[in-house]
Amino acid sequence: MQRPPALSQFLRVVCDTILAKTAESDPQNATAQRMVSALQGSVGKSGNNAPKTLPACRYLDMALDNARGSSPPIPALADAFRALAPLLSWQRRAGSELHGPLFDDGHANTYVVGPNGMERRSDISVGATLLAQNVVYPDHSHPPEEIYVVMSKGDWFEKDMGWYTPGMGGIIYHKPGVTHAMRSGSDPLFTVWCLWSESSLTSSSPSSG
Repeated sequence: MQRPPALSQFLRVVCDTILAKTAESDPQNATAQRMVSALQGSVGKSGNNAPKTLPACRYLDMALDNARGSSPPIPALADAFRALAPLLSWQRRAGSELHGPLFDDGHANTYVVGPNGMERRSDISVGATLLAQNVVYPDHSHPPEEIYVVMSKGDWFEKDMGWYTPGMGGIIYHKPGVTHAMRSGSDPLFTVWCLWSESSLTSSSPSSG
């Protein structure tokens, strides 16, 4: 497939952001390099998901407006995602109804690249998660390594670390199988994530944790 212009621009800015925010000594450096090389080196098949929104998507513009007030390269990433957003299919986390209506209607995940994305491939997934105000995304884990690009205020949880605040523009790296969670405060939480998984079409879903 040939990437649509909005998708091509978004992935270009994702790669630029990850590289700009990752130092050679950072623990995620090798993973970041593999992710960027994969996205720049090959293109997957075209997905066929119809665009779909969820109740939480009404907070997307607010989250992206907030991100545009951050330092570079976060505003460029926010603009690239906004241009892509009308093409995306948003989904709830599997079993989200078990966590109550606040979470069920207050969160949304989308694949841009990956098993269920606009671009289908099994080696890497790129997507985003959106939380309404004062919503906790529950503990979850998954086999692939993960890098988050933090594009809002909000807190992250990691087992053995507890809750912490990375700040807008922060980079978070999770090794395989690490239990983690997120929570928003008075502003919506928005983050772009990348999962590295060459071996499985199904293990890389953030909704399956």
